[in-house]
Amino acid sequence: MKKSNLLACFVLLLSSFESLSGLREIEELSVYYKKEILNGKTFVYREDIANGVKKQVWTVDGASVDCELFEESILQAEKEVRRFERRQQMARREALQRERAVAVAQLHKKLLRLLIDRVQVALKKFDDHRLGPFLLFDQSFSRDEFESIESQLLTRAKQILYGVEDQENVEPLLAMIEKLDGLDARLHDLFQTTVNGAIKRCDDTRMLKDLLAIVSA
Repeated sequence: MKKSNLLACFVLLLSSFESLSGLREIEELSVYYKKEILNGKTFVYREDIANGVKKQVWTVDGASVDCELFEESILQAEKEVRRFERRQQMARREALQRERAVAVAQLHKKLLRLLIDRVQVALKKFDDHRLGPFLLFDQSFSRDEFESIESQLLTRAKQILYGVEDQENVEPLLAMIEKLDGLDARLHDLFQTTVNGAIKRCDDTRMLKDLLAIVSA
């Protein structure tokens, strides 16, 4: 009787252990996932570790490849990305250089425009035909130079200023600025010298009044 009871207890205990072991199951799982998009291609590396067993998967645009091909493909894509970035940087530098060149040219054009205006204002004083006989020229300012100012120099200056020449080239602007710089002052001096000489040489009261009107204008 005692033996049968002990046997029954042992069977009951064993069945209890079996019941407990079915209630708890443990599976250790570790996942590493990395996705990169380079130059339009998608690279995925996945590593699964389940109960100590590691599985690795490499894919390029969804297609499985081996590790070596994966590395070669991703290195090539990285090179293409670096090439693209370098081209972009170079394009930005070139664009910035062009912007600076255009800005410099615009500054020179503004200066040329001001010089043209000053020369035209100074030249306008000679429009009165009554000054013609009294114009005084010398080696520093010849008649040929004076007559070419409006017919040639200012015409060319306006062509450079308003023409469709290279917007970044400042050489023509610099050359013309050098020619016009100080010309208005020389014209003012010529005008004053002409008027002073006319006053000294003129004995006609009416003409003297006319000269006074010209100077006062």
